[in-house]
Parts: sequence; structure tokens; C-alpha cells
Amino acid sequence: MTSTVFPRQVRLLTAEDYRKVFGKADAKAQTGQILILAHRNDLGYARLGLVVAKKHAKRAVDRNEIKRMIRESFRHNQSKLENYDCVVLSRPGAKDLDKIQLRHMIDKLWTRLRQNPNGNRPRKKRTDQKN
Repeated sequence: MTSTVFPRQVRLLTAEDYRKVFGKADAKAQTGQILILAHRNDLGYARLGLVVAKKHAKRAVDRNEIKRMIRESFRHNQSKLENYDCVVLSRPGAKDLDKIQLRHMIDKLWTRLRQNPNGNRPRKKRTDQKN
């Protein structure tokens, strides 16, 4: 049975932890409302950091709800995420999603991150480019 708690050791706590992920992201998954950046760590377990800007959710209750949903999703997916340090950033429109939509979107992003860590989906070469 997988542990679904969120102890201090699975959180990104210092500015240096965040700096590593922002500076050297090995993987990412995104939608219009949420972006997940991830960087491999040597700890053997996944850690989570959250950035929910006041610019995107003015009310504290909205920011807290977004963070609560992300943490809950992470707890259920952390055993499948190997050894990533993940930072989840909110984008405009995240507060407009209801709880079910937000949870479903975040769960999909964790799956994308595991399946294709180099981006959302493989890029297709454009054949109609002009020289």
C-alpha cells in the first residue's frame, strides 16, 4: 500500500531547490492553466513545490484551493513519479476551473510527465515552411 501523506521531506523548501528546477528542468507538462516543471534528484523520491501567483488568483481562498487540489493529486501520484523535483505553476484561468476539472487536468499532467518527460507531445515537423 502506498503512503499518501505529504511530509516535509517531499516538499521543496528552499529557494535553491526551486532554482534548480527553474534553471535545469529536465521535463515539463503543461496546459493553458497549469505548468509542471521537473528536474531529476538523487533522493529516490519525488518532491513538490507550488507557485500560485496572486496575479492569477486574487483571493487567498482560491489560491489555497488550487494548492490543496495539486497536493492531493501529487500524494496519489508521487510513487509513480520516481525521483523528480516538481514545481507546479498556476496560469491565468486556473481559478476558473471547478474542482473536478482541475483535479482531472493535474492527474493528466502527471501521466504526461511520466510518459513523455521532454514535453507535452512530440513535435511534428512543419512541411509548409518558406525559405
